[in-house]
Amino acid sequence: MSLSDKLVDPTDLDALHEALRASDPEGRLAPLGIRRIEIGTEALYLLPEAVSELSQGPRVVLVVDATPMRRDGKDLKAEAERLLARGFEVERAVIGAHHTRLHADEQALNEAWAAVVGADCVVVVGSGTITDICKVATARAGGMPLVVVPTAASVDGYSDDVSVVLKSGVKRTIPSRWPDVLLADLPTIVEAPANMTTAGYGDAISMYTAPADWYLAFLLGMDDSYHPAPIEMLFGYGRDLADWAAGVGRQEPEAMERLVRLLVLRGIASGVSGTTAILSGAEHLISHMLDMHAGQRGLPLGVHGAQVGVATTVVAAAWEELFDNLDPSRVDVDSCFPESGAMERVVREAFADLDPSGAVGDECWRDYGKKLERWRRSRVGFEGFLKHWPRRRDELRELVASPERLGSALSYVGAPTRFEDLAPPVPPQTVRWAIKNCHFMRNRFTVVDLLFFLGWWDDAFVEGLLERSGAARERL
Repeated sequence: MSLSDKLVDPTDLDALHEALRASDPEGRLAPLGIRRIEIGTEALYLLPEAVSELSQGPRVVLVVDATPMRRDGKDLKAEAERLLARGFEVERAVIGAHHTRLHADEQALNEAWAAVVGADCVVVVGSGTITDICKVATARAGGMPLVVVPTAASVDGYSDDVSVVLKSGVKRTIPSRWPDVLLADLPTIVEAPANMTTAGYGDAISMYTAPADWYLAFLLGMDDSYHPAPIEMLFGYGRDLADWAAGVGRQEPEAMERLVRLLVLRGIASGVSGTTAILSGAEHLISHMLDMHAGQRGLPLGVHGAQVGVATTVVAAAWEELFDNLDPSRVDVDSCFPESGAMERVVREAFADLDPSGAVGDECWRDYGKKLERWRRSRVGFEGFLKHWPRRRDELRELVASPERLGSALSYVGAPTRFEDLAPPVPPQTVRWAIKNCHFMRNRFTVVDLLFFLGWWDDAFVEGLLERSGAARERL
């Protein structure tokens, strides 16, 4: 089996290991660290067996958040505890019990670390946030065995080896660890709130833009981590993701299971790539900017995947503008490489109103400054890219879907298609600020960086993208 074959089965890890090796003769991909993946209608009831295979002692810590969760009318967390109590000494640790909404900040990480120290095995039951927290906490506590039981098809972070945390009010992806076992219980996932499923779908459609950003960065000499095999794996299974939308919206078992399997494969693809760039491009930057704005203003955060879904339509429109209008003969290459001092002022100014203390600006400039440095060393790569633009355009087109197709898929699945339809809705001025400045927050090169260096990325251009993508109803 090769990774270009369709319907890669993430539960068949032997076959997946073999396919990865065959697709990576140079050994550039990272090892896949998950030992077991189960996706099915009775996956929850494999919990005692999975822990028995991993644990070196009786003490099991069950890590959860404070959100009530049900499975077939029963308290899910109590059921997990009951199953484990048959053969283990179980301690339940509720992280963030005194907070309105759990965030993966240092306080939550320390709380989880204190709870898991000395455990013979840790089981986390819950959302992507509590899973990210638990992956970091168990890694810091010595790497004891970890079993993950996801409760919604909301994110792909259950099956990767990194975690998204808050640092100085800015979302950052940091190394954490692979789970040892992943048990995706379909009845639990189907019973999750519908907005969690639509969020997972919104996160998943970033596969129609993020891989293109990753390949673009490679072509320009901005990212050496690019490898085609993980993209082949994702596209082999999920290239027709837009066609599943109606089934996911109706929570049809087959469509829901396919979404779960795709999200698991997305996490694996990210982990073996050694970077989240394959899944997280400009569309994720826009979502992170919206989160940053809400966090700094003390406002409730939106649902990550829902934000990503809407942002993906905007980024797809940006790609179409590039495909339709880039004429290399009219590019002034010298003007595409701004001086560091001038750019530092621009970056800091972008975040000055949001955080007058300058802490957010400092954090973002530290990352953006590294990207700018590398860009200035990549002139030869940029010139080669322009020289071969017709071929590169065709290659990149293969990785991008139209904003109309993506918007229709989101609509079919019941996900928001406009920023004002998000919960909570995002004000127009915040949307435009987030889109215009998203490339300043991170050391990751995307199509937005290229459009900015070409001199296209201004207020009028962003307004045009919103109109082209249908992501906003009206102009400011």
